[in-house]
Order: sequence, then structure tokens, then C-alpha cells
Amino acid sequence: MKFVFCFLLSTIFFVSCINDNFSVGDNLARVSGRNILIEDCTVELETHHSDSSVTTGLSRIFEGKYNSSDFGIITAHSYFDFNPPSYSRSEFGSDANVIVKFDSISLILRYDNFSYGDTTRIQTMNIYKLNQIIELDEKNQLYTTSSVPAGADPWVTYQFNRPTEYSENDSILELRLPDEFGLELVNLMQTQSDLLETYDNFRTYFKGIKLSPGTSDNAAVNSFLLDEEYPVIRLHYTTIGAVTTEENKIDMTVNTSTAFSQIEADRSNTLLHSLGYNNPLPSAETDNKVYLQGLTGLYTKLSFPDLNEILKRGKHVIISSAILYVYPVSGTYNDFTPLPVNLSLNYLDENGKSMDIYVDPSTTAVQSGTLVEDKIYSKNTYYAFDITTYLQYELGMIGMYKSSLQLSLDDTEKDNTLKSLVLGDSSFSNEENRIKLIIYAIVYDND
Repeated sequence: MKFVFCFLLSTIFFVSCINDNFSVGDNLARVSGRNILIEDCTVELETHHSDSSVTTGLSRIFEGKYNSSDFGIITAHSYFDFNPPSYSRSEFGSDANVIVKFDSISLILRYDNFSYGDTTRIQTMNIYKLNQIIELDEKNQLYTTSSVPAGADPWVTYQFNRPTEYSENDSILELRLPDEFGLELVNLMQTQSDLLETYDNFRTYFKGIKLSPGTSDNAAVNSFLLDEEYPVIRLHYTTIGAVTTEENKIDMTVNTSTAFSQIEADRSNTLLHSLGYNNPLPSAETDNKVYLQGLTGLYTKLSFPDLNEILKRGKHVIISSAILYVYPVSGTYNDFTPLPVNLSLNYLDENGKSMDIYVDPSTTAVQSGTLVEDKIYSKNTYYAFDITTYLQYELGMIGMYKSSLQLSLDDTEKDNTLKSLVLGDSSFSNEENRIKLIIYAIVYDND
């Protein structure tokens, strides 16, 4: 933002240092010029829906349900399977020199730092046993639209509150699993079953689990850490020897390569009810608003249909500066649904595929806008983009040669969160939340 601000200040200074009407040239042909400020260039906005997002390979899984008046009912399920337990032959099997007493077995999840919705409400988590093994596609991936058949009835159901940041044990959610499952595992270890020898063997016995919210939940979508330690199924047992008695545990770690999240969005009761992959919605059809969201694939398309009208202002027109400001609609974000930190602005080609904006010929850096937040009055919160180079290139283009822009969350949040954003177009009812394009241009007229 410092760069954008300094650039704008320098441009204003440059313009203010030149008279409104000036001329250059000596023995050459004289050319007169004038500086103009343009604030009425049309910015057309549309909400688009992209293809599904990849959810394998992430460092988190999602579970929960939240009903947003803007984005609809967002429901997240997670699927994962486990590596077989590693156990000691001196405790289990024919070589055992102690007696094993089963104590308990639990699924342990670790919260990470993202949630979407009201985490103060009671939530329901249903754990289902999978009926089929998880299989990746030909690209070794699974997506927000993927699923795996699971039991019709929950294996286990729990209600819980996501703890606040400073509450006791604020990072762990431990869910007790049926004792019968733990006793079966102990029996397999004592018989040294082949089912525990390899990952492939183990998942023919225990195919994995699905985590889902309650059907009537309306609280939050949680995210849980996914790594070599969590989620984990932990079996607690006691060994009783001739002299000592000890409490022990065995962990079954998750196979991170097959874990994925399914994200469902029911927009039937929102302004986006008719949005589809091939059916974008102009802002005029959605109360002069457009929508962006991460894993559900919502982004905004921007175009400038009357840009070439600037050329009618004189013989030659040069755009010296163009700054685009986008404003979140008041009341569409809060502490439970915070704004994205950064947005990305990309070219859209003639097929609607995004490409990086070329800031200059030597770089392929994507334009990004960082959130400037008014935390006191909430009236001057915005993202700003310097689109001077883009509009200079677009000026004079017609027909098939004209391009458009894609505004979305940046990659760190688009593919890894459900953060969202609602923007007002130039006709939005609240003037403070309208998109603004400010263009400074120099118009040259021959004497």
C-alpha cells in the first residue's frame, strides 16, 4: 500500500505542477496539453463461479456448517484414513510377557487458526465409518466436490464448543470412539493379524472416517491441522507384569496424502441462486453487489466498456495514473467472518482463464491489493490497485482485442480458506461502499 500511496501522491504532484493548459516545443511543432481527472469511467462487475478446488495436499481439513445470508449454507466434510498401529511383540502376541488391559480409544484433532462463522455456538460432529477406501484420481488429487460413501448412521456423535484462544486446552478436540473398536484392535495385535502389516492391508479392515456437522447446525466451519501428528487415533492400554503395572498408548497416524475436504454451498435462498459455472451474474442482478469466496470458487470479473471514450477528449490522450479502489459492503464482515488480507488482480483471457498481470516486460508479478482497514469507524476500509499499465495497454483496443480482469482472493487464502468478500458496484445504495476508478490523463491538442 505504501507503493500505491506514494505513486498516487507523486502523480498528483506531477499534475499539479503543470498548468491546466500548457505547451511544449520550440523550433519543433508546438503541442498544447491539458491535465484531466476522470472519475466516471464505467467499471462493470460480474460474479463468476470457477471449477472445484483441490483439497488434497493442504495442511488442514474442514468440518462444520454455517448459514450466511450472502453466501448461503456452507457445509464442510472431511475424509481421511490411517496407517496401521505399530505395536510391541513383547506386549502383544505369543511373545508377550505382560497382560494387556484395554482402557480407551479416541480420535484427537488439533484446531488450527482458521474458522468461518460463529464459534461461540454449540456444534455437532458426526463421525462416520467409510464404506469404501479413498482413491485419488489420475492426478493424485481430490477436490471440494469429491466424496466417499460412508455409513448411513453416525458411528459416533458429539456436541462441542470451539474453545476461545485463552481457554484451557484451547487447541485439542478429543472424541471418544467405541470401546468395541479398541478391543478389536487389541485382538488383532494379540493375534498378530496380517491386517496390521501394511497400510493397504489395514484399510481393507478400517477404510477411514468422515467428519460431518449436524444437519440442523448453524455455527461455524472449523479447520483442523493436518500433518504427521494430527489427526490421530490413540489407543490407551495398561500392561500388567509380574512386578510393575504401566499405562501406555499406541497411535494410528493419518495418511496425509489421501485426506481431503468436501465443501458444499447451497445458495438457493440468496441473490446468487442462479449462479453457475457457465452462468455469471452481473452486479445489476444481485442488488449492485458482487461476491468473492475462497474454496467455494467465487470471483469477480471487471471490465471497462467505455474506456475508449477518453480518446474523444483530444488529439492524443495519455493515461498517467489509474488507481482502482474496491470497498467491502458494510455489515457483510465481522470478527467471525473476517476480510481477506490480500486480493489478487489477474488478466482474464478470451476463454475466461486467468493470467498474471505483467507489471512490466521483465516481470510476471501478480497485482495485489492489501487490506486497509478502518477499525474505528468502519467507513474507509478498502483495497487499492494501481492499474495504470493495464489501462494504458487497453486504451484504444476494440472487439476481440479487449481483455478483462479477475479479482479474487490471493493464492494463500483462495485455495486454503473460506474467507469471503462482498463488494459494491458504482451504483450500490451506500455511496461509501462503491467501487471507484480514478484516472489522471494528459490530453494533447495540436495548436
